[in-house]
Amino acid sequence: MKKIAILGSTGSIGTQTLDIVRCNRDKLKVFSLVAYSDKTKLAEQAKEFAPEYCALISEQGENCLLEAVAGADIAVVATRGITALPCILYCLDNGIDVALANKEALVCAGELVMSRVGKSKLTPIDSEHCAVSRCLNGRSPKHIKSLLLTASGGPFWDLPKDKLEQVTSQQALNHPNWHMGSKITIDSATMMNKSLEVLEASSLFGVPVEKIKIVVQRQSIVHSMVQFDNGEVIAQLAQPDMRLPIQMALLADEGNFFDKDVDFSELTLNFQACDFDKFPCAGIGFALAKYPPLCRTVANAANDVCVQRFLQGKFCFTDFCNIIMKAVTYFTNLAQKSELTVDNIKYFDAETKRYVNNLLDGQC
Repeated sequence: MKKIAILGSTGSIGTQTLDIVRCNRDKLKVFSLVAYSDKTKLAEQAKEFAPEYCALISEQGENCLLEAVAGADIAVVATRGITALPCILYCLDNGIDVALANKEALVCAGELVMSRVGKSKLTPIDSEHCAVSRCLNGRSPKHIKSLLLTASGGPFWDLPKDKLEQVTSQQALNHPNWHMGSKITIDSATMMNKSLEVLEASSLFGVPVEKIKIVVQRQSIVHSMVQFDNGEVIAQLAQPDMRLPIQMALLADEGNFFDKDVDFSELTLNFQACDFDKFPCAGIGFALAKYPPLCRTVANAANDVCVQRFLQGKFCFTDFCNIIMKAVTYFTNLAQKSELTVDNIKYFDAETKRYVNNLLDGQC
C-alpha cells in the first residue's frame, strides 16, 4: 500500500488524483491532504479519505507542506508557484518520491531539483513530459535528435492575429480539449505553457533547448514525440485526460482507471508548425536559455502577474510577451551576479511581481 501526500488537493490535479485513488484503494492510501484556502472542499475530502494529516497553507503557512510529506511514500505536488520548492527538495533528500505537477519547480530551480534525484524518484505529471518519458523508455538521452513537444494551440489558434487584442479571459478559459485550472488554461491560450515545458524538458531529460521543438497537434491525441539520431520517431497517443499521467506517476502500468480508448477508425492526425509570430510567448523558453538561470524565475513571476491581471480584465492578451521580456531585461544584471539558491529564487519571484505590478500601475 503506497501512502500518498497530496499537496494542492482541492485544485484540478489534486481532485483528479483522488479519482485515481478511488479506483485503486487496494494500492493507494491518502496519507495527507493540503490545500491553499478551500476549507470546505478540504473538509469533504478529509471525510471521504480519512488522511492522517490535513492543512491549509493560508492558515498554517508553508511549513505544513513539510509536515504533510513526513511519513509519506510519494508526494503529489500540485500547488501553484514556488511555495512547495523547499518541500520538493526535502522529499528528494529524504527518500520520498515526487510526482510533480508544479511547473515552477523545474522552470525556476531545475538544476537544484535534478541534482537531488537519485535516492528518490521524480516523475512528471504533465501530458507532454509523461509522453517523452514513455517514448524514451530507458534509452539514453545521448541518442535524442529532438524532443517534439506537442501543443493544442489553445482556443485562439484559428483566430486572426489582429483579433487577439480584443479577446477576453472568458474566451481564453474555453479550451477546446482540456479541462484544467485557470492559470494553466490561460498559459495554454498564450502558449506560455510551451515555454515553461521547454525549460522543464531540458532539465528533466538533460537535453539542450536547441534539441527541443514545439509542434501543434490540434486534437491533443499525440502528447509528445522523440526523434532519435537513427531517424526513428516514437510517439505517445492517448485521449486528452490528465488522469492518465497521474495514474502513470503513481502506479506506472498497474493502475485501474483510464479506459478511454483512441478510436483509430475515426482518427485523422494533423501537425502544424508553431506560429511564434502570432504567439510570441511560445518562444520565451528558448530565449531564456541565453540568460542567467534566475531570469527563469523572473519570466515565470512576470507571467503570473500578467495572468492575474488578465483574469481580472485589466490586461491585454497581446501584451504578455512584451511585459515578461521587459522584466527579464530589467533583472538580468542582478541575476548575473546572483547564485541559484532557494532564497534567491524567492527574492527574485517577489521582486519581479512587485516590479511588474508597479509597471502595470504606471509607477515605473
